[in-house]
Amino acid sequence: MILFRIKSKLLLYFIVLVVLLTSVGFFFYNSSEKLVTEYEDSFERFLLLNDISKRTNLVTENLRGYLLDKETSYLKDYKKQKLKLINDQKRLNEELNSNDITLTNYKNMIDSFLDECDATVGAFQKDDINSYSNHFNGVLKIAAFLQESTLALLNNKLTDYQNFYEQMETQNHYYKLLSISLFAAAFFLSTLIALWISGGITKPISLLSEAAKQISKGNLTGEDIKITTKDELKPLTETFNQMRTNLRQLVTEIKQKSELDKLLKELELKSLQNQINPHFLFNTLNTVSKMAYLEEAEQTTRLIEAVAAILRYNLSDFDKASTLREEVRIVQEYFYIQQTRFGERIQFVTDIEDDCLDIEIPSLILQPLIENAFMHGVESYEENGIIRLHIYRHNHQIYVEVIDNGTGMDDITKNRLLKYVECIEPEERYEAEKSKGQSTGIGVKNVIRRLQLFYQRNDIVEIESEVDHGTNFRLTIPDVTKGGKGLVENSYCG
Repeated sequence: MILFRIKSKLLLYFIVLVVLLTSVGFFFYNSSEKLVTEYEDSFERFLLLNDISKRTNLVTENLRGYLLDKETSYLKDYKKQKLKLINDQKRLNEELNSNDITLTNYKNMIDSFLDECDATVGAFQKDDINSYSNHFNGVLKIAAFLQESTLALLNNKLTDYQNFYEQMETQNHYYKLLSISLFAAAFFLSTLIALWISGGITKPISLLSEAAKQISKGNLTGEDIKITTKDELKPLTETFNQMRTNLRQLVTEIKQKSELDKLLKELELKSLQNQINPHFLFNTLNTVSKMAYLEEAEQTTRLIEAVAAILRYNLSDFDKASTLREEVRIVQEYFYIQQTRFGERIQFVTDIEDDCLDIEIPSLILQPLIENAFMHGVESYEENGIIRLHIYRHNHQIYVEVIDNGTGMDDITKNRLLKYVECIEPEERYEAEKSKGQSTGIGVKNVIRRLQLFYQRNDIVEIESEVDHGTNFRLTIPDVTKGGKGLVENSYCG
């Protein structure tokens, strides 16, 4: 359980408050940065168009000076301004990337202007007067067109900037409203958190104070205090509840002390009787068996030995695991007793793979199933009653089938057992079944539950049964070796 301390709650509250206020401030800072960036981009475009206009004039003036004075300094300045104009043209392509026809024509005019300038210089250096005169006139005309186009583009950009300025004014108004809303929401949220933290501290203290007053008056019957917080007050409240419960138990124990002493004495006496009677019966059977042997009553001796073997096995500790081989041995003794009793009315058939018998299983598993098949299946038959024990291995599982051709189960009984296998049947019915008069005193549901506990799985039992068509009670046992998982005392339902 995670314990949230009160100090941690307060620290978390202040962290949340700071994060909220910082987030609001960062939001407005980011918005203002976007506005400044857009403004700077627009201003850079104005400067770029102005630079192109100035470069065009400088290129034209240097070219005119070179043509008139033939000075190389004019030619150098011409080439220098021409390179700057080319760079401005590249910037224009990068920053004003648009499908506008006016802008496209403007870019093409710059190319034409530079071509005419180069043609003028080339013709002048060849002393072709007519040619460079015509090209220079073209330079002047294009320069004039560039000036007019630059003014037109600046006018368009100023119009766009005016719209941008109006949008910026509207956006600032919305930001103002949004800032008020965000700060109000942050204040409201921080107030709710403060109330929640203070309520989580004062409410448990008030409940503890009231409960302490009731205890001081001798009232120990109050309900436990329940709180939802997980801070230092939670273990304090749990300790207080446990203290009151301990006080109630102590008072009850004092009142019942004399009665408990009496019950303990009765239990000790009953336990002693339970130890004496079965062992006395077992020793008596051994004595009778020896007497029958001395009198050469071999069948009587064998029958008594079978009864003694079953009794000895039933007296063993149920918490200790047995083996499937030992279970089969006890079942064969049971078969012998019933065969002697009913003769040819009942047949007991075994089909067992010997290599399956060394696995570890709980004690007293097969005998109750065989008894159930006999008592509820074929005991009433006058002839042709069959109980079959089939043990085999398949796909890393060992299957144990107890099959009879008896009266079978009706749907109600079968469904009740299947629900119990799936942990749906109430435990009260399991307790009731234990009182039925079978020789082991252990019922089918007891077998099912102990198998589920031993192997930690529910799908350990399958039941196939129809009225007047017999019953097949199938156990699916994991193929584990000795020394594996032992009995589990707590209830297990997957």
